[in-house]
Amino acid sequence: MKISIWNIYNKLPYPEKIPLIKNGSPTIENVRWIIPRDLNPNSVYIGSAGEFFDSSENDTLIVHRYDMILIHNVDPEEAFNEVSAIMEHFQKWEHCLKDCCNSNNGLQEMLHNSAWILQNPAFIYAPDGRALAISPDYPASIHWHWAEILKNNGLTEERMEKLQESIDLTNVFLDREPTTRNSHMGNYQYMHCSLVVNNYMAGHLVIFSMLKPFEKGLSWLVSVLIQYMQQYMYRHPDVFSPTSRIGELISALIDGRPCPEKSLILFQKVLRWNIDRDLFRFYLLEENVTGEPVLLAGCYTRLSGCLHNAAVFREDRFLVILCNIQNGLTAEQRVESELNTLGEKFYCGVSMTFHGIQNLHPYFRQAHMELARCKENGMLRSRAEDHIHSYIHTLFKQDNLSGTYLRPEISRLHRYDEENNTHYYETLRAWFYSGFHPGTAAAILGIHRNSFLYRFERMRNIISFQEIDILSSTRDFQKINEFFYTFLYYDS
Repeated sequence: MKISIWNIYNKLPYPEKIPLIKNGSPTIENVRWIIPRDLNPNSVYIGSAGEFFDSSENDTLIVHRYDMILIHNVDPEEAFNEVSAIMEHFQKWEHCLKDCCNSNNGLQEMLHNSAWILQNPAFIYAPDGRALAISPDYPASIHWHWAEILKNNGLTEERMEKLQESIDLTNVFLDREPTTRNSHMGNYQYMHCSLVVNNYMAGHLVIFSMLKPFEKGLSWLVSVLIQYMQQYMYRHPDVFSPTSRIGELISALIDGRPCPEKSLILFQKVLRWNIDRDLFRFYLLEENVTGEPVLLAGCYTRLSGCLHNAAVFREDRFLVILCNIQNGLTAEQRVESELNTLGEKFYCGVSMTFHGIQNLHPYFRQAHMELARCKENGMLRSRAEDHIHSYIHTLFKQDNLSGTYLRPEISRLHRYDEENNTHYYETLRAWFYSGFHPGTAAAILGIHRNSFLYRFERMRNIISFQEIDILSSTRDFQKINEFFYTFLYYDS
């Protein structure tokens, strides 16, 4: 492995050592004696300081690129052996991390084997706050926050909400390399890095400087540790996965990917659903934050445990609920009740109801559209059934040809009303919507029957009623729908 000259400096046991370190780049792979004519940028060189400085006969100089460590009163050979031992110790540490990747409790063992490097309490927690590994041998007495972590085996949902309010946890989750920040819990710092596996945030590593300040160069060693932690998570997808097997199956069905027949049969048995005939509805949730989700994982854990007639799974930044409402409203009411407890923490897009999983894809898209409507209009929840008219308007607006396939009689009447401030268009519309009954049409308009008949006769002088009169007797629904389409276009 490669280390920084700071890592060597921190482990040297000599009291009289002076760091002359400008860069500290982590590129050191081996140790060599100083030979001025042959310097390798990946090596650290050791020699007598007397070759470079006056009055330094008993001092040793350690050099790496533009960085140096001057050690007083130490023989170069002794320092060479000490640095070689330090390099070997770090190499053994990396071999231990590799071995931990094949262990059943790899994350815990990695923290245990890294204690001599971290020298402070640390823990790894899942996105829902549950601890995946905690540094051993650090008692609760060192700090109240550490005691709370030990007691709750991680961070509670309440604690994560408070952290979101106090330190904007959603932006902390954006850390993709070890980042040091001042703590709001006490007079110490913490180092954080998110553990990302296959673009899924599988966990977070946090180290607290509760016992001693962080050494310079520690962040590089922590980045090495994180690489092996992510390797371990990658090798255990059954544990560190964003969703369940059921979620994976539904996700495949949404995307139109092939699913084994055995998996579909097992899916029906587990949930006791008839996937071809039952009635379903999608709920799509997204956390109301601009950065990384904080409460999404905890919400997933809670909802998946209490919604027994629904499939709950994560899809990227979203929480997906596929609710079976075939056997009454109980399941849907339970979902609505749970969503009400979320307050302003989540946006939610809700699809229309639909039959059979063969329709998953379009209704999942519909839930996405309603979720986007939430964010555009500042709503916490948006239901597709409340926006049928606005969607039809959007369809007409997107296609200019929509306004060219209109019944000419209605278009002429609509233009006549605009020019003369009359109401013949709505009168003809009421005639069609009433099923060609004068009394019902008058009731729709809120006028007397005689007033309707007067308007009706006046309309005959404006447009041709030949085809309309035929439709009132033949009930040719294909032709009638052409009129309905035109009414819908103008009304949208």
